[in-house]
Amino acid sequence: MKQLPLCVGIICVTAVIITMIICKVDPANVGIGVLVIVMIAQLLED
Repeated sequence: MKQLPLCVGIICVTAVIITMIICKVDPANVGIGVLVIVMIAQLLED
């Protein structure tokens, strides 16, 4: 179960990067999104 959040996190980060490239999203918004993903990953690990 410990490997699952890591895989989900990698998929989410990859999706964020792809979205940023396609939509040319503001890096600040991406940073906030990454922080949210990290917080969710931490909750899943608990």
